[in-house]
Amino acid sequence: MKAEDPAREPGGGEVRLSRASAGRLSLYLRRLEGFRREGSKKISSGQLGEAVGVTDAQVRKDLAHLGSLGQPGIGYPTEGLIAAIRRALGIDRQWSVALVGVGNLARALLRYRGFQEQGFRIVALFDADPAKIGQRLEGLEVYAPARMAAVIAETGAELGLLTVPSESAQEVVDALVAARIKGVLNFAPTVLRVPAGVSLVSVDLAVQLEQLAFLVQLRGSD
Repeated sequence: MKAEDPAREPGGGEVRLSRASAGRLSLYLRRLEGFRREGSKKISSGQLGEAVGVTDAQVRKDLAHLGSLGQPGIGYPTEGLIAAIRRALGIDRQWSVALVGVGNLARALLRYRGFQEQGFRIVALFDADPAKIGQRLEGLEVYAPARMAAVIAETGAELGLLTVPSESAQEVVDALVAARIKGVLNFAPTVLRVPAGVSLVSVDLAVQLEQLAFLVQLRGSD
C-alpha cells in the first residue's frame, strides 16, 4: 500500500476535503469501528474499500487528506485512522444539539444512543404545542419557541435538529439562526434558506424512497 501526503493545490496549499470525501470518511469510520471491535489493529485500503463498496485507490485518495498514516505493505493503524477521521470530521469533541419539534420522529431520535456515541448530545427541546411545553422527555424539558434564544445561549447548543412540519420549517430555521445556531439538520420535506456562515443538511425520507424505487425498477428492467 502506498502512503500518501495530503493532497496539494498547484500553489502548494492543502486541498480542502470535499463533501463527497467527507461522506465517505463517515462510512470508513463506521467500518473501522467495526474492525476495531473485531480486534483488527491494522487495515488495508483494499479491505476498507471492499467494506464500503469503493476502490482501494479511492480510499487512498480520501485518506491522503489526513496525512501520512499508512505504511507500504503494512496498512493503516486502525486506532490512528479512527482518530484522524474523527478530527477531520470535527467529531473529536462533543457537539450540543437543540431539537425543535417534539413529535414521533423526535422521540425516536431522542432514544437513539448512536448520537451520544459519536459525540452529539441533545441538550434542548422546543415545541409550539402548548400541551407539550413543560413536559420532560429523556430528562429534558420542552420549551416554547419564544425561549429559544435564552435556552440555546444557556445550554451552549451549536447545532439544530429540525423535525417540524414543512410549513413552519423556515420560520423555525430563522429563529435558530437568530439564536446563533451554526448548523441545521432538517427533516422537514421542504427547501430551506440559511444565510452565509450557517450550514444546512436536509434529509427528505420521501426523496430517498423515490431514489430506492428508481434503483429497484432499474434493476428489474435489466
